[in-house]
Amino acid sequence: MTSQAVPGADASAEDPARRGGSGRRRRALVGALLGAVLLGGLGAALAAGADPEVSASALVQSYPDPGSVENPTTGTVDGDQAARNATYVETELVSLNSADLAGQVAAAVGQPVGDVQLEAVRVGDSNVITITSTAATAAQASAQAQSAADIYVAGRQQRLADRITGLLGTVETQLTNNQQALDALPNPPLNGVDVNQQQRAALAQQNVELLGARDTLQRAAADTGQVAGVIQQATVQPSGALSSAVLTVVAAVLVGALLGGVLAPVVSSLRGRVRDAHDVTGLGVPVLSPDLPASTRGRRAGDLRRAVQLQALQLPDGPVHGGSLAVVAPGRGVGTTFTAVAHARHAALRRPTLLVSYDLEEAADVLGGLQGPTLLVLGGRRDTAGHRIPDAHPTELQVRKVTGTPGLAVLEVPSGSGIDDVVTSGLVDAAADAGWAVVVDAPPLDSSDEGLRAALQCRETVLVTATGGSRVDDVDRGVQILHGAGATPAGIVVNHAPRGRRRPSRAPSPVGPPPAPDAAADPAPDEVEPTPASAGPDVQVDRTEDTGRMPVVPEEDRAGLPVNRG
Repeated sequence: MTSQAVPGADASAEDPARRGGSGRRRRALVGALLGAVLLGGLGAALAAGADPEVSASALVQSYPDPGSVENPTTGTVDGDQAARNATYVETELVSLNSADLAGQVAAAVGQPVGDVQLEAVRVGDSNVITITSTAATAAQASAQAQSAADIYVAGRQQRLADRITGLLGTVETQLTNNQQALDALPNPPLNGVDVNQQQRAALAQQNVELLGARDTLQRAAADTGQVAGVIQQATVQPSGALSSAVLTVVAAVLVGALLGGVLAPVVSSLRGRVRDAHDVTGLGVPVLSPDLPASTRGRRAGDLRRAVQLQALQLPDGPVHGGSLAVVAPGRGVGTTFTAVAHARHAALRRPTLLVSYDLEEAADVLGGLQGPTLLVLGGRRDTAGHRIPDAHPTELQVRKVTGTPGLAVLEVPSGSGIDDVVTSGLVDAAADAGWAVVVDAPPLDSSDEGLRAALQCRETVLVTATGGSRVDDVDRGVQILHGAGATPAGIVVNHAPRGRRRPSRAPSPVGPPPAPDAAADPAPDEVEPTPASAGPDVQVDRTEDTGRMPVVPEEDRAGLPVNRG
């Protein structure tokens, strides 16, 4: 039977899509955290193992040859001075970044050429150039940078001095030639016309110009030290070792978080496991919410009771309202017993409840303890005043009361028989006529048809899944099996509760009804069996320390409950 959510329930707590989105975000967050930790640790290891490097820089300035050297006669240079200066600096940068300068520095500092790492860059649009050297130690970096600056400045000044020397030699040669030409001309006549007057005047004018150029070049030679110079000695820059390590670790953490956050949901979806309610919302069956909590310890016991209470509100024909509930699952190990016991205990707070189990040992382990066998008489009905009208042929069942929960009894279906064999007319209907609510902890659908038989008898059926332990395909197949048998599930329970220990299969027992109990040894059907002193109502036993056991119902919640109305 499919049930609708009860109006007035907490919508935010019962919205599977919202809980599914929260689950996806949680998986992405966990994946991002793991990825960040793993790759961050790897990045830290790499950064710690890398050899730190130190850099040192020196500043030099360099100018083109003066105009007096370019044109000694006029002292000016044609063309755009800014463009000429930019071209000159670019040419000098090529020289500064060449292997030739690195070789000279290596020879000067006495290190291999491969250990010399130089880089020269222009500072803005100025004629200042930064020469940076990177080495293993600060001393080596400073020595290399300073040596590179000194070698470059000395070379630049030497190139200018060599050019001036060459130009002066040319001027001196021309002066000598002109003087010889003048000396070779005949003396001018005392009377008459001097035919060599023009030649003599031209040679004299050339001598004047050459003498002026010689004076200009000599002054330029005295100023060769101003064409280039070191304006800042080599200084060690702040070590980049820590910054590089931090950047490496930060980059590794970011990449790891990104990969983990993206891959975690993808891997989860590829595995096909149920991770949250969102994974089973598209199977055509409502998801009961909230999910059962992952623990029943301490304060989480209250969360479990609250979750079961809200789930019970979504089952209008369930045991809380005097009906019946079949708890089935696609396979083993998803917590059907845990879920069934939780709903049975909650229903027992309001009315007598019968928990039908196919494994009494497992049910006892989850419940925390069972009392000795007693008889439950099913048959007859109650009139409008609530009085019992006995049946001529009642059915007597051997049940066990639950320690700490007076309103709950456990009936075991013997191995080799089924729920249809317990009461021929139908166990659930007979119990309902006797005033008992019923919760059936059915075997898995993949191992027995008892789950279908229980679902056909009960008014409500829930399909239990476990986060991480169920596959979406198996849950879908379970839904289809129930639909095919005519038992429409009322909802899917996503179970986070701890599952009980695996137990070996029980030895088969003879098929047939259980033997009648000894009246002298067993109490009467309506007698209340005393609660053992170890777990009596006056002793608050916290069984939640044993993982997988349900919390004991507080005494104030069970005060005044009937113990047996059968």
